Amino acid sequence: DIFIESRLQNTRTQNVIGYLPGKSDSLIVFTAHYDHVGMMGNKTFFPGAHDNASGTAMVLDLARFYASKKEKPEYSMLFIFFAGEELGLLGSLYYVQNPVYPLENIKFLVNLDMISGGEKGIKVVNGSVFQSEFDTLSKLNKENNLLADVSIRGAAANSDHYYFYEKGVKCFFIYSLGAYSEYHTVNDKAVGLPLYEYEDIFNLLTLFVQTI
Repeated sequence: DIFIESRLQNTRTQNVIGYLPGKSDSLIVFTAHYDHVGMMGNKTFFPGAHDNASGTAMVLDLARFYASKKEKPEYSMLFIFFAGEELGLLGSLYYVQNPVYPLENIKFLVNLDMISGGEKGIKVVNGSVFQSEFDTLSKLNKENNLLADVSIRGAAANSDHYYFYEKGVKCFFIYSLGAYSEYHTVNDKAVGLPLYEYEDIFNLLTLFVQTI
């Protein structure tokens, strides 16, 4: 016989939102989930540095970058940090059902999840759905000699972009490609993150925003 002890308990969490007003009410949105898988028992902890402190850090850096500029951005900027992604995209589902800013105002959304690698480039989910925007991203990458590859992928319900996409919002989900393999393990620690192309991914995203 096998005996497994488990319990479910209610808990409260929250999404965190930063807003930067621009010259237009149209929104450029950057998102990342800040939760991870937590604990297993009382002693085993899953740090979640790659998944997804890396994406969270990138959104924070983007917010800092745009907030530091003297002039207002062309579009208003929204930076959303979702909870509950690992439990089934719960934070982003809640936001889509209870939007703080109208979904129809979103010009484009970029969701960042697991971006601490990148020596082999990035994968762009929804790239084949929004082909024109993907072509722009790929062209910018080649013109500026940033990443090894900007790889295209179709639609997928695998991160917080999904429910926005279901509501008709133009969006990408971007993740890095490379050898880093500590996915949902106790070894996914900040000290081990390669961060090969973190800066180049950042630069590509800011260039992309300029062209939208």
